[in-house]
Amino acid sequence: MELVMLCPVCNSRFREGSCPNGHGGPYLSRVLVGDCEVRDFERFSLLTGTVQQLVLTSIEAGEGPGYLYPLLLRLRDFGVLVCS
Repeated sequence: MELVMLCPVCNSRFREGSCPNGHGGPYLSRVLVGDCEVRDFERFSLLTGTVQQLVLTSIEAGEGPGYLYPLLLRLRDFGVLVCS
């Protein structure tokens, strides 16, 4: 799981700095989820339905909005998500 920036002009992904193609910001932050799955459904069910849907959609797509990064890290640290 990693946080990357996305250029809205050319859709380039980069970790730090600015767009490699020279486009100015603002940039969108995205979290690349990779291969993750929910393992602890009891704890996962404590999240609101909207947050559950956001997390599941991000897992299925392999990426999600950058604001989910802290939540996904916390879920991984507590064993709710298992990522390889």
